[in-house]
Amino acid sequence: MRFSSLYVESVDKWTVVDTLYDGYILKFFDTERDAYFAAKFEEYRWTRILVDAAPVAIAS
Repeated sequence: MRFSSLYVESVDKWTVVDTLYDGYILKFFDTERDAYFAAKFEEYRWTRILVDAAPVAIAS
């Protein structure tokens, strides 16, 4: 999974982290639930980008 939700004690908030982009923090959230769903959405969005970028096989 590329995107993860983590708790950051220093700011007392939850965040979504992009694990393939050197731990880039996308946004802070007040609840674990909000961070979890944001991570799931970003994962879905990234998967769609990859699927749409893949070449389409031509039927022969």
